[in-house]
Amino acid sequence: MKRGWNDTLAGYVKIAVIGPGGDKFLNDCMEHRLNVWNIKRISEASFTCCISLAHVKEARAILKGSKTKIRFLEKKGTPFTLRKLWRRNGILVGLGAFFAILLFLSNMVWNINVTGANAKTEYELRKAAAAIGVKKGKLIFFLPDARQLQKKLTDQMGNVTWIGVTQRGTAYHFQVVEKELPYKPPVNGPRHLVARKEAVIHDLFVEKGQPLVRVNDSVAKGAVLVSGYIGKDKHAKLVSATGEVMGEVWYESKVEVPLTTTFSTYTGKQEDRHFISLGSLPVPVWGLSNGEFKHFTKRKDEKNIRFLKWTLPVSYVKEEYRETDGVKRDYSVKEAEKVAKQMAAEELQKKLPHGAKILEEKVWRKSRSDGKVKLTMLYLVIENIASVQPIPIQQGE
Repeated sequence: MKRGWNDTLAGYVKIAVIGPGGDKFLNDCMEHRLNVWNIKRISEASFTCCISLAHVKEARAILKGSKTKIRFLEKKGTPFTLRKLWRRNGILVGLGAFFAILLFLSNMVWNINVTGANAKTEYELRKAAAAIGVKKGKLIFFLPDARQLQKKLTDQMGNVTWIGVTQRGTAYHFQVVEKELPYKPPVNGPRHLVARKEAVIHDLFVEKGQPLVRVNDSVAKGAVLVSGYIGKDKHAKLVSATGEVMGEVWYESKVEVPLTTTFSTYTGKQEDRHFISLGSLPVPVWGLSNGEFKHFTKRKDEKNIRFLKWTLPVSYVKEEYRETDGVKRDYSVKEAEKVAKQMAAEELQKKLPHGAKILEEKVWRKSRSDGKVKLTMLYLVIENIASVQPIPIQQGE
């Protein structure tokens, strides 16, 4: 018979069979289906062979009471290898600890690079990233993925247009595109104050300059409100006009609200499941239930496990199940109009300059079609309409 792979795994021994009953021993082994191989005769009364570790007891039972004896020469296979290693368990523990530490360190954040940002923006970005958890020494498993990080940081950083997030090994790379704000050089020389838009003058306060409008005057866009010239003709003096001119400005806002809306809300119940993925085989670690929710949303976050510079075919997987509840909302026409007014006012507030105040609002148009209430709102707003216009100075003046 030949040795099989399972004999190596289960273990086998090489023995010497000594005595006159050697041939009968081999025949009895064949009869009892004992796996014996690699038979080599040494003399007429002895030979060597290999036998599976599991069949040693049966072989001894066959030779019991006979004059034939067996002597063990070699021990091979996994059980004997493990026994030898166990005698050196200190080395095994040290090797295990060494590789565990390497594995741990290979999945930790060690470097954070920021490009495309000035010093101030880079400081703010690093501070915002640290608040989320992206800082040196943090395990990558428990950090949001690159897409979530990109969204969170972009939403928090008001002075950037876009932040690209890339994770390479133990390093995070942030590529920043800052907002290009138009440069407005300070106007310190002679200047007028002119109207930014068409309006009716509500009030004005002039620190320097000659006011050219009064309360209740209608002005067009670009009209001079406060002149930088004080005096007349040759005695006119140039100054830097300053002050505030509050004007009444009309704004229009269009909104529509469906009378019936179906949407999903989170109930607050959540279950998390954790896996170690070995190739395509998921091995549950913690949380074996998805909550048995009837309606839910599922989010899967998978992090590859690295060892030094290599990505192992092993990953940590977290599945998040959040229960949802479908809600149907019905509005009456009056309720829809009320909601539409609130929406229009909120949208308008986002457009208004600092210090502006809504003085009056009214419904300009109202209609109902396709299951929706549509409103066109007009708002009378008081805001500072003055903007700076430099006065060109000719040589000799």
